[in-house]
Amino acid sequence: MEQLMREHYGIPKDMEARLWSCFSPNASNELTNPDSTIQDEGLFQDQVIVIDTRSANGEWHRPTRWLNYPSELVSNMTANSAASKMVTRRTVGDGSVNNEAESSSSSMYTSTQPGLCGLCNIGNTCFMNSVIQCMSNCPPITQYFLNGDHYEELNETNPLGMRGEIAKAFGELIKSLWSGTSTYTVPHHFKLQVGKFAPQFSGYQQQDSQELLTFLLDGLHEDLNRIKKKPYIEYKDSDSRPDLEVSKESWENYQKRNNSIIVDVFHGLLKSTVICPDCSKVSITFDPFCYLSLPLPQSRERYIDVTFMPYNPPAKPLRYKVTLPKKGKVQDLLDNVSRMCDVNTENLILAEVTKHHFRTVFSREDSLEHVDERDALYVYELPVRDNNTDYHVIPVCHWEWHPESNHNLSQLFGVPFFVVVPHSNCTFAKLYETIIARLTHYINHVDNKNITMDSEDSPMSGSENNEDGSKESLKMGLFTVYNIDPSSTNAVRKLHNDGQAIRFPDEFDQQYLALQWTVDNRNKYFNNLADTRRHESLRTSKPSSSVLRLSDCMELYTTCEKLGADDAWFCPVCKKHQQATKKFDLWSLPDILIIHLKRFSYNRYKREKIDRVVEFPITGLDMSDYVIGKDDKSTIYDLIGVCNHYGGMGGGHYTAYAQNKLDRKWYCFDDSHVSAVSPDTIVSNAAYVLFYMRRKTPVSHWWMLKAKVQTYLEGR
Repeated sequence: MEQLMREHYGIPKDMEARLWSCFSPNASNELTNPDSTIQDEGLFQDQVIVIDTRSANGEWHRPTRWLNYPSELVSNMTANSAASKMVTRRTVGDGSVNNEAESSSSSMYTSTQPGLCGLCNIGNTCFMNSVIQCMSNCPPITQYFLNGDHYEELNETNPLGMRGEIAKAFGELIKSLWSGTSTYTVPHHFKLQVGKFAPQFSGYQQQDSQELLTFLLDGLHEDLNRIKKKPYIEYKDSDSRPDLEVSKESWENYQKRNNSIIVDVFHGLLKSTVICPDCSKVSITFDPFCYLSLPLPQSRERYIDVTFMPYNPPAKPLRYKVTLPKKGKVQDLLDNVSRMCDVNTENLILAEVTKHHFRTVFSREDSLEHVDERDALYVYELPVRDNNTDYHVIPVCHWEWHPESNHNLSQLFGVPFFVVVPHSNCTFAKLYETIIARLTHYINHVDNKNITMDSEDSPMSGSENNEDGSKESLKMGLFTVYNIDPSSTNAVRKLHNDGQAIRFPDEFDQQYLALQWTVDNRNKYFNNLADTRRHESLRTSKPSSSVLRLSDCMELYTTCEKLGADDAWFCPVCKKHQQATKKFDLWSLPDILIIHLKRFSYNRYKREKIDRVVEFPITGLDMSDYVIGKDDKSTIYDLIGVCNHYGGMGGGHYTAYAQNKLDRKWYCFDDSHVSAVSPDTIVSNAAYVLFYMRRKTPVSHWWMLKAKVQTYLEGR
C-alpha cells in the first residue's frame, strides 16, 4: 500500500514516510508492520489512509484530528462513496504542509444528544452495530461503563476471559456513543478485539447478531468477573429436596464462580425437570441463563411435493402434494402415496434426486426432517416388496458419452430409475431387456437399420429372429451398460454379453448402473420431454398469516416435550440414555430480560427463516404467569430495545430500535443513521432480539444516569 501511495503522490523512495489509518475525528492508528495484510489491520471499504513524510527539519506532523485534514478528505468521508479513498497529507522541504484548500470541518463535529450516535458499517457489520446499540441503551450497563467502574473490576488473569480487552474496548465505545460530540463513530477497535478472540467474527462476512450478543455477554462477564480464583463446586442432585432449597443452593454455588455486572443485570434462573419414561426417575436442576431463546409456534403439518414413478409403462409419472405431520416418518409419506395411487405401500421407496443422480434412498423409519425439499423427491413403484431378498433393486442413471472424457456426474441426464432383476441367474441379456422395458415411455420409435453396435455386446447375439425376420432386441444397442462404483479403484466397469450370470453386490450403496448413450443416439431416440409430462394433482398451501403473540412463544417454551434420539438424557438409575420428557420453568428473572425469537431454523437438511409477526408489548410485559419462584421483585417489564433482521437466510440487514433514557423517546439505529420513530412502528416481522427492563430497577433511575452522563461530559 505504501508503495502504491508513493507512486500516486510522487514521493521519492529515499524520503522517509509513514502511514496512518483514520477511523474517527479523534482516532488514528499508525501502520508500522509492512508485512501485515489489510485484514490484519482491520481496514475496510471507504477507509481513509494518510501518508505522512518527514520535513527537512526532521519533524513529523502527526495527523490526530480530521479538523486539520483537507476539505477533500472531509467531503469524501461524508459522501461515503463506493470507492476506497487514499489521501495524502505530507510536509515539504520548508516544513509547510502541502494540502489542497484546507478548511474547517466542524460539520463532522455537530453536537448531538448523548446516546444518539450512529455506528459506521465497516463491512457487513450491521449485525454488530445493532447489538451494540441495544446494549448501549441498557441504563445499568451505560451507567457502569460511563462511571469507569469496569476499570476497577477488570479481571485480566481470567483464563476464560479476554485479558480485559473486550471490556475496555466496549467501555471506550460506550463513552464515544454517549459523548454527545459526534453523529456517528467507527467501532473499528472494538471489532478488532472481537475478531482477535472470536475468529468467526474477524472477517467482513454477515454474521448472526444473536451469536455476537452471546459472545459479548460471555466476554464481558469473564473480563469483569469479580472472582479471581474459581473454587471447585461438586454437583449435588436434588434428591427430592424442596425447590426453594435447591434453587438457593444452585444460585449461591454459581455466584461462587461467577460474579460480575453481567450476572447482576442479565442473569436469571431456570428450573429444568426431566422424567425417565422407564423408571420414572425425576431429575430437577436449576441453571442460570442470560437470555431466553423462544421457539415460534408453527403448523404441525408439512406439504411435500413428490413425483410418483410407476414401474410398468406406459403409465406416466404423477405429481402430488402430500400433507404430512412435521414430526412424521418416511413411512407416512409412502402410505399417503399408496392411497392416492392405489399401490401397495410395501412396493414403494422414496428417493432424493439431484443432478440426475440418486442422492439419498430413504428407509421407512427415516424422519421427514431428513428430507430436503430443495432436491426433487420421487416415489418409485417396485414390482416386488423392497425387502424381498430374491431380487436385486438396482439404481440406474443415464450417461452421455464423450470420447474425450471419463465418466463424471456432470455427464448424467434424465431421471434416474430402478430396475428389479432376480438375485441369481440374471444374464446380461435379461438385464438389458428389463431396462428396455422400463424405458418404453422414454424411447422414441427406433429404426433398427440406423443403429450401430458392437456385435460382442449384442444381447441377442445367436438368438432367433422374430417372425417378421427382424431382430427387435437390436434396439438395446442404443446404449452400453456400465457398473459405476465410486468407492473402488476400478470405478467404471463395462458389462459384457458373455451369457454368464452377473454377480451383483448384496447392497448397492454408492454403486449404480450407467447407461452410456452416444450424443447422436441420445438426440435421435431419447425423449427428453417424457419426464416433464406429469399429471398435476397439487393442492397449493399458503403460509399462515395469523399473528403470533409473545405469550404463545412463552407457552411453547414452557411446554413439556419428549427428547429426541439425538439429545437423549442419561438416566442414573437405568444407566442408559433415555428419550425422557423435559420441561422448563422460569424460577427467577433478571433486571434486563433478553428474549431471542428463534426465527432461524437449522438442521442437517434444511434452513429456513420464519417471517411471521410476533406481537410483543412495548410497555407492561407481565411475566408473573411464567415465574414459579417466589420473591418480592417486580415481574412487569418495559421494552427498551429491539434488534431487527430484514431479509432471508442468505443475508439481509440488521437495525435496532432503542429508547433513549434521557428523553424517553424511541429511535431507529441503522448503522451510522439515527432517526426518531413512533413506538407504533416497532412491532414487525423483523423483530429478532428483544430487550426488556424490569420496572423499578434500583440502578436505572433516569436522573442518576443523566447525572453520570453530565459528569462525564464535563470531565472530558
